[in-house]
Amino acid sequence: MVRLADLGEKAFLAGVLPQLVVDPAFVNGFGHDASVVDVGLEQYLAVKIDRAPFPVALRYGLGDYRTWGRLAVVANVSDLLAIGALPRAMMLSMVLPRDFSADDAQAIIEGCTEACAQHGVAFVGGDTKEGNSPQVVGAAWGTVEKHRRLGRAQAAPGDALFVAGSLGGFAAALMLIRKQVRADWTERCIQVLTLPSARVKEGRYLREHDAIRAACDLSDGLPEAIDIFCGVGLGITLNEAQLPFHDLVADAAANVGAPSWRFALAAGDWAVAFVVEKSVVNSFQATIGSEMEVQQLGTFDASGCKQIRDLSGALHPIPHVINEQFKSRIEDEGHYLDLLLGKTPI
Repeated sequence: MVRLADLGEKAFLAGVLPQLVVDPAFVNGFGHDASVVDVGLEQYLAVKIDRAPFPVALRYGLGDYRTWGRLAVVANVSDLLAIGALPRAMMLSMVLPRDFSADDAQAIIEGCTEACAQHGVAFVGGDTKEGNSPQVVGAAWGTVEKHRRLGRAQAAPGDALFVAGSLGGFAAALMLIRKQVRADWTERCIQVLTLPSARVKEGRYLREHDAIRAACDLSDGLPEAIDIFCGVGLGITLNEAQLPFHDLVADAAANVGAPSWRFALAAGDWAVAFVVEKSVVNSFQATIGSEMEVQQLGTFDASGCKQIRDLSGALHPIPHVINEQFKSRIEDEGHYLDLLLGKTPI
């Protein structure tokens, strides 16, 4: 018997999805951040369902169960933004044991409704059922202009890699909380771990541009997006000095004795990576508003090497650290964090 732990989520889906029939109305097919369906209207319908990870903050006594409801919204909205959709509505499904606190269950719903309001999404109900262990699953849908849907695709040499959002904040906050250093960091770390948000303003900007070749939510980390965009034969070199780090990263890196660039590879930041075609990179950059967090990370080339140049100028292969179900998840902390920091070989 082959176990899911032997395969991991990515290999399992790579074997299953090509065997499935793609309905003619299923516009973008399997393998993207969210699914796009033609329902006969002027715009496509975008749909997404995603389990919300158990909030690591709760393990450290930080925040409350509203965080779980917020995560359900952010996980789904971020994926909709990554395909160029305007998020419209959200539903919540909870599977809870009989002895689960009713107050905590209510808090999950409250967190969901609060996050829906924050992201401009209608909360339209859901479902609550009994089960052996608590699970929270969100489902969301939105609309996509037919000529502007995005997806996971390969870049071309000369195309530029951009990211909407900062990098490394979630991993940095988690590291600082785990080490229990400097009380003045605590409040900032709590905000990062308990108040996640998706890149709504930046998503609106992405929907306005036709020159974006591909996009990918970074919920599983930047290395996965780079693998998707590079395909066969392409490469890219990132520069540590140009990465848009969250303001907690420098302190966290110093406290764990790891270079800051490793934090940029981590999952949990809800940023969106996207590829801009070579011919319009300059004009695209010129129209980025100061209120948006959008930064170019590098340029794709034909080297076949995916690497990062640190502050000293030394080049390092980008470690294949990916947040993957059945293998290594950031919500489980230990093994994933060891891989991220280079303490465990990949």
